[in-house]
Amino acid sequence: MATQWIIVPFGAYFLLLIGIAVLRARRMRNMSDYVLGARRLGSFTTALSTGSSTTSAWTMLSLPALAYVGGAVAWWIPASAVIGIWLSWSLLAKRLRRYTVEARDALTIPEFFETRFDDRSGAIRTLASLVTILFVVFYISSGLVGGSKLLETIFGIEPVAGVVLTLAAVGSYTLIGGFLAVSRTDVFQALLMLASLLLIAVTLALNLSPTIGAEDRTGFWNPFSDVDGAILTPLFFLSTAGWALGAFGAQRILQRFMALESRARVEGSRNLSVVWLIAVYGLALAVGLMAHSALADAGLLDQLGDSERVYLDVSEFFFHPAVAGLLLTAVIAAVMSTADSQLLLASAVATGDLPGIREYAARIQEKSRVWLGRALLVVIGCVGAAIPILHPESIFEFVSYAWGGMGAAFGPVTILALYWRRFNRWGAVISILSGTLVASIWALQSGGPGGIWDVQPATPGFIVSMLAGVVACLLTAPPSDRVLDLFDRATCATT
Repeated sequence: MATQWIIVPFGAYFLLLIGIAVLRARRMRNMSDYVLGARRLGSFTTALSTGSSTTSAWTMLSLPALAYVGGAVAWWIPASAVIGIWLSWSLLAKRLRRYTVEARDALTIPEFFETRFDDRSGAIRTLASLVTILFVVFYISSGLVGGSKLLETIFGIEPVAGVVLTLAAVGSYTLIGGFLAVSRTDVFQALLMLASLLLIAVTLALNLSPTIGAEDRTGFWNPFSDVDGAILTPLFFLSTAGWALGAFGAQRILQRFMALESRARVEGSRNLSVVWLIAVYGLALAVGLMAHSALADAGLLDQLGDSERVYLDVSEFFFHPAVAGLLLTAVIAAVMSTADSQLLLASAVATGDLPGIREYAARIQEKSRVWLGRALLVVIGCVGAAIPILHPESIFEFVSYAWGGMGAAFGPVTILALYWRRFNRWGAVISILSGTLVASIWALQSGGPGGIWDVQPATPGFIVSMLAGVVACLLTAPPSDRVLDLFDRATCATT
């Protein structure tokens, strides 16, 4: 592709992002503004920001690749994710927003846990912050890999340099504008992703031959079998359930719930967010499913190497360079819409929740705390860049571990904290620890009897975390009256 065609849309895109960040930076006075936008996010922004921050490069690159290689069976993963996100909105959003306000206006999930359980030792907050940063770093890595693949395709930039450049790009406007800038840019990026996938899907449909149903892989178009025609097993569905369970612990989603302007906006935001997700996931699947036949009809099938480049290669093969430039810009939008949220989340947690740093931040002025958060954002971003440079993996592998691990570590404890009055700090600690350990151990294995180790890490991690948290709670003393009073105020309120 002639690079001059891509420079213009890329340049315009980044100028827009920086412009939004600079405008939002003028309204940033303290950490509440930087981390949650002072809890004044409207329904439309919350809906699309939540949706786009959930998608990432995985939606634009990995999901079409899964459909391209595995066929219609790939639809189970996004379907599970949509169900999980809808349930997360329905079960957690109102209670979490109200509870975090009552819990001394907590800005992060670790801070909320400390107040929720009246833990004066700092153990829960420290543990939750360390685990959060662990999984966020791997999610950042997935986005940087996606960006590097895009830059390699367009400009021939080596993967290491591509990772560094992607980090510099996404870090720049996140560092300047904070949460409001990230949320506002997510809206634009969400619309760009939707339009690009729609254009590609329609174009591929017009390029398909009448023999599309005669795919030589027997199970390609059957959502209930693999490409070889083998019927899906219960283990497969147990694994895909992990993509639903992960939504309950995805802190970038929980952060949007906390930032809503009011609890009354939850239903409207949820419905719009889910409709957007269904549209984007459906179109991404359609691109992958139709790409094989379209490329074969055009005699271009042999030119596709890495299946995670199917979106990139289709953009180049079937569109004029000017249009392809816009389509490829949507990939970097997908990368940034998640990476920026993860960077900001990790920065907020490191500044406000890590021991030592938290105490130092409490002694300095608000503006200085914002700058401390920005400095830590850079540090965490560099760690996220180092992982794919030293240990290259696919986007899907990074996302699977980060999504599953976060869901296993924080999904059960968040649900129990919001709904079970008896739940105590020992149950919370054991729940977070067990979910993290099980998900991490599972992610490091492969194969096993019937492919048991290939199950999405969230499934075994979530189950063990939930059971361990309940057992630990029942074996230890009930919470204090102070904890119970806070629970009653937060969960019985109607506003």
